[in-house]
Amino acid sequence: MQDKVAALEKENELLKERLEKYQQKKKTNLKKKKWFFKIGVSLLTGKKLKTSIYNSLQEFNEQKKISLQTTSDLAASIIKRLTRIGVFALLFAVLPTTLMLYQNSLLKKQNKKIQDQTHLAEASRRSAQMFIMGDVLSDINTELNSKSNRRLSHTLVGRIVSLSRAMKPYKYLKEGQLIPNEISPERGQLLITLCKSKIEPSFFVDRILQESDFRKSELNFANLDNAVLRDVNLKGADFSNSSLINADARRSNLQKVNFSGSDLEDANLSNANLSEANLTGSILLHTNFKQANLENIIIENAIVHRADWLSYIKNDLKLKGAEDLYNMYKVDSVFSVVLKKKMPTIVKQ
Repeated sequence: MQDKVAALEKENELLKERLEKYQQKKKTNLKKKKWFFKIGVSLLTGKKLKTSIYNSLQEFNEQKKISLQTTSDLAASIIKRLTRIGVFALLFAVLPTTLMLYQNSLLKKQNKKIQDQTHLAEASRRSAQMFIMGDVLSDINTELNSKSNRRLSHTLVGRIVSLSRAMKPYKYLKEGQLIPNEISPERGQLLITLCKSKIEPSFFVDRILQESDFRKSELNFANLDNAVLRDVNLKGADFSNSSLINADARRSNLQKVNFSGSDLEDANLSNANLSEANLTGSILLHTNFKQANLENIIIENAIVHRADWLSYIKNDLKLKGAEDLYNMYKVDSVFSVVLKKKMPTIVKQ
């Protein structure tokens, strides 16, 4: 019996110790909560605002009214505290937005670099086709020298057509910057070589040009005088600053072609689709535009051979797009640096 009592007393002591520890822990937690609450209130209200509220209440309890000075101090403290809280709130609101914008900027730069690397890899792959073109051109030279009719074999024609289709346009670095639009320098080089190979014209047009793909060919600063370019798809090609004197481009697709600064004197562009082409600063002396499509072309500062050129293409030739050109431009006599004399030049009205 005594042993049971002793055990109960010992157990009672243990329970008392646990209870004291629990109560002590509870007091400690309560003190912490009060401290955090006090800090929070201090941050929100501030010491000065707290003092102003205390002074206002004490003055009201003692005098049953609050003086103007005390009211002013309280109002000033409230405004100051609200302003401070507003600044912090603004900072907390702006910070995530700033970080997000910075992150987006980094992502855009990274995406641009990835895109540039992709284009450069494509340019490297395309340049490998130059070796294939070298073999094709060598075979062209061999066959033309062995044949008096200046025609090529079916096999070689097929290789030329396939090569033109494989030489896809791409972007490449120029002066350290990626060019804005895709273009194919290889197609341009292939076309220039073919034009200068003196292949029999009708065979060249019917068997090679009509079946090949020369869209977006890079042909700027090229000499293509007297070149045969009939019935060929040259949409989006770049002929800027090139010489195409007496060139034959009848019935060709010249849509969106860049002819800026080019010499098209005596060139034959009859029945050609020149819609959206750029003829800025080009030389159009006696250029044949019969039945050509001139819709939405840019023709500012182009040199023509007659002062009534705009009314001539509108009323006599009745070309598509001529009405808009007549209303947008006029012909004026301007000194030409290239021709070194005053020439009828198309300028905006």
